[in-house]
Amino acid sequence: NPVAAICKNPFIIFSNRHEIRRIELHKGEFSVLVPGLRNTIALDFHLNQSTLYWTDVVEDKIYRGKLSENGGEAVVIQYGLATPEGLAVDWIAGNIYWVESNLDQIEVAKLDGTMRTTLLAGKVEHPRAIALDPRDGILFWTDWDASLPRIEAASMSGEGRRTIHRETGSGGWPNGLTVDYMERRIVWIDARSDAIYSAMYDGSGLIEVLRGHEYLSHPFAVTMYGGEVYWTDWRTNTLAKANKWTGHNVTVVQRTNTQPFDLQVYHPSRQPQGRLHTSYSGAKGLCSHLCLINFNQTFSCACPHLMKLQPDKRTCKESRKFLLYARQIEIRGVDIDNPYYNYIISFTVPDIDNVTVVDYDAVEHRIYWSDVRTQTIKRAFINGTGVETVVSADLPNAHGLAVDWVSRNLFWTSYDANKKQINVARLDGSFKNAVIQGLDKPHYLVVHPLLG
Repeated sequence: NPVAAICKNPFIIFSNRHEIRRIELHKGEFSVLVPGLRNTIALDFHLNQSTLYWTDVVEDKIYRGKLSENGGEAVVIQYGLATPEGLAVDWIAGNIYWVESNLDQIEVAKLDGTMRTTLLAGKVEHPRAIALDPRDGILFWTDWDASLPRIEAASMSGEGRRTIHRETGSGGWPNGLTVDYMERRIVWIDARSDAIYSAMYDGSGLIEVLRGHEYLSHPFAVTMYGGEVYWTDWRTNTLAKANKWTGHNVTVVQRTNTQPFDLQVYHPSRQPQGRLHTSYSGAKGLCSHLCLINFNQTFSCACPHLMKLQPDKRTCKESRKFLLYARQIEIRGVDIDNPYYNYIISFTVPDIDNVTVVDYDAVEHRIYWSDVRTQTIKRAFINGTGVETVVSADLPNAHGLAVDWVSRNLFWTSYDANKKQINVARLDGSFKNAVIQGLDKPHYLVVHPLLG
């Protein structure tokens, strides 16, 4: 029985930028699970499906792969990620949550990456780590906000958001975060005070577990197993452990050649089922799309991007009404009623360097933008696919751009010392021509195709 074998043999999985490793907890032997990675930061697993999930901040993608098969990884989230630093698997409802430190939001999707949506946004300054307890439907995250470093909690459906810990002492960089499922406590590390803390789910009963230890000099990630807390440390390149209550018996589990990032202990006690497991099967049939766990053993329905929840609170219906805006290195489409919430995925670097103007073609569901630094006009579908350059030559100061949705043409302004004009081309950039020349500094441009 492989499950019984796992019960006897817990092991650590951890990332060190370029690979994911496995360490037997009791023997200390290690092996490489996933080699040849670019820059892997966050890591989690789904025990019943024997699957690993990880983020890569160079590729800006979220991946998954089977624990047993080498090289069998697949992309789960491919588009619209900037810096996914924290990741958490909901092993009961089958969803994946992640935090975006650059886009300042928490997102959720099914385990296969479908039905993606923004869960929490607004007053999310610099989220770093995320952890959850699906038994209670509760989600925790750390925020490095310079003016108010804190730990917040909400339901896993995004309701009842509240701050459960404000850093008022010597701390200020709440880095790694994990859940002690046996005690129903959260445990976190602070990379400014170089300390490990523990508190109840509501933030009460705060204790300082360990501070000022040689192997706790710049901690990054933390996890639990049994009576011990495990962490990675950047300054000493170690994985270490100590007693979760007293901080005693600090022991180095593994030394690494490069900086260790996230770590987890792979064991059934780290993904307890609780009573909710059975009721979820019946509940998920009630939602047309996403089913998210709420407080008090209940469920809420949610909708993926470009869909709205109907009054029955169960059904999602397509709605393509959103506010599209650009700001230097990103383009966002947000919910008009809830403007912090992304309604489409964000477009950001490397496709965008310095965007000045954006327009939208409702027929093909594409957005068009001008980038003054790369001197290009690009387009993409609003689901993030099909990014391509439409016009690249002779494009100085293209601050004005407009889609003619009737004749299927694109107009834009440009000026330099010699040419100051309005240009036109087909939407794919072909048949480029100047329409009006001899202007001064043409800047903005709109068209009204119905009036010609």
